[in-house]
Amino acid sequence: MENTKDLRRYTTLPVLLDMLVRNQLTLLAPDNWADVNDRNALGIYQQALHYGFVGAMCLTQAAETFHHWEVFAGGGGGVAVVFDRGEFEALFENQAHFIAAPVQYIKLNEIGEIEADDIHRLPFLKRWGFRHEEEYRLLGYTVEKRRSLVAPMPRNLIKRVIFSPFAHPTLVESATLALRALAGWKTLRVGHSHLTDNQTWQKALRDFPSRHGTIYGPWIDTQIDFGEGTPAEHPRD
Repeated sequence: MENTKDLRRYTTLPVLLDMLVRNQLTLLAPDNWADVNDRNALGIYQQALHYGFVGAMCLTQAAETFHHWEVFAGGGGGVAVVFDRGEFEALFENQAHFIAAPVQYIKLNEIGEIEADDIHRLPFLKRWGFRHEEEYRLLGYTVEKRRSLVAPMPRNLIKRVIFSPFAHPTLVESATLALRALAGWKTLRVGHSHLTDNQTWQKALRDFPSRHGTIYGPWIDTQIDFGEGTPAEHPRD
């Protein structure tokens, strides 16, 4: 794990706008999650404890990865909301109806060994094959039925917002102006990911040949066997 001080929520611009306009975090039921195992875990947890609603918000403890952008915030409207982990955990440490914790990744032969009294682990268990996501999850539950659950979001919870590397620079510029025009968010830190188009990386690549001088001239002569004659003595067919 590269960065344990931050939590990142990879999502879309509309979700971010809702977050900033309402100053709240919204937890939804997992009805549309791609991982059926994960959906069923929350469903069984809800049924066993007779809750009317169980929902979650998924974050990651990992530093920026291409996988997170592609899967959770794909396209030009993707964003990563970077939360201060200490503030986030303090907010939900003793708050009723919420549990915040890292996801645990276990192997297939281990799921059958989970004890019945460990049912509160179910919403925080995923298969070993997902371990690279380094997920951190905010779980919410209520006795009554509902479609979502919200939690107040202090402004100091958000450290910065990063736009997807797939976002056009013009979009980022306009969206930044719009976000900072929202009440209370004038000083919001906004950035643009350069994961797939980094000038430092590309300059190093351009400088690579010059840093090695003329090594490739003599080297390539030793790699080609022209036979008994010289290249000039072997005209093309």
